[in-house]
Amino acid sequence: MRTIALTTALALVAGSLTGCSSSYMPQSRGKVAVVMRSGAPAYVRDGKTHEHGLLGGGLSEAVEGNPGAMQAANEYQDRMKFGLLGILGGMVCSVGGLVYAGVNAERDPENGQSDLNGKAKVGLIISLGCLVVMIAGAGYLASAEPYRWDAINIYNDTTPVPLPLPGAPPPGWSAQVMKKSSLKMRE
Repeated sequence: MRTIALTTALALVAGSLTGCSSSYMPQSRGKVAVVMRSGAPAYVRDGKTHEHGLLGGGLSEAVEGNPGAMQAANEYQDRMKFGLLGILGGMVCSVGGLVYAGVNAERDPENGQSDLNGKAKVGLIISLGCLVVMIAGAGYLASAEPYRWDAINIYNDTTPVPLPLPGAPPPGWSAQVMKKSSLKMRE
């Protein structure tokens, strides 16, 4: 029974370590693709992987060189950064307001119940206000996601046409040859 439990536990650990990664490497040149690496999104462009990072910095690296895509990627990063700042700041402030209210609440010695005085009420109001900031930060963070996909799609839709290889015929060469050969056939 112990062997089965140990084997199951090892299989779960191994599965969780390898199950959140993709081994596929996109082959499209000049396009950005999203893959999973170690349980987090990563961006692949021209065979090079750009990790997402805590606040999405890899997206800017992946779409570098395209002004429209860079603008969307920067908006994505800003929303991630300020949303996370709102969540964390609101949480710390809210806890601080609750602690302030708890410290300033007066206990009635006769019946053992707390009485909220002016300072305790102020602490609760501060805590409530900071809770609103935390929820607004979460909403702002959530609104970042469409900008990520906009950056990728803008980049992929406006990727410049690759330059021809040295010695290759110019673009439209086959159409020019066909026109010339059809003119010669009529003469």
